[in-house]
Amino acid sequence: MSTVTIKDIPYRLPKTTREQLTKLAKITSIPNNLLVGAGEKEVEAICYMILYRHLNQHLRIKAMTSIRSVKKKALMGELIKRVLDTTFVNPQWGIWSLTNSELNADIELHTHLTSIAGTLGFGASVSSGKDMLNKIKHEKTISRKNWITLIIWGCIYFNIRELKKATKEKDHRSTLNTSRFF
Repeated sequence: MSTVTIKDIPYRLPKTTREQLTKLAKITSIPNNLLVGAGEKEVEAICYMILYRHLNQHLRIKAMTSIRSVKKKALMGELIKRVLDTTFVNPQWGIWSLTNSELNADIELHTHLTSIAGTLGFGASVSSGKDMLNKIKHEKTISRKNWITLIIWGCIYFNIRELKKATKEKDHRSTLNTSRFF
């Protein structure tokens, strides 16, 4: 196979090009204003963006050719930026670029971390946060203990946010299709 189609990405897409663009924009968080006047060429380019980090050298060349053929330069730049970010910096910046097994491992990790935090009793409640704020106001300084508590709460919040993000992505993949890339 020498080209990528919508069947290669792990999503069930609607039949019309406009609906495909709408769904892909939602999944990849591409601003809708970049897709005004977009068509099949842009759907293909977005599919290549999603799959890029999993492609061989030959298909990467085709992917960049497809992405660079997008008429709207702002969209082309956004697609290239996301390809580079997810391939060479951090795949988590585009969770849509993860394979099904990577996504499931990510969900499993964050679920496990949430479970450990709950078991150890690390959690934030409104009343405990309010108590801490009152103590900070009264003492007019943040103690080491409060800093540590804030850091722990921040880590827990970040973990929960990442778990929600991964779960949302899994929901986008109504079925975890296993194409030749995923």
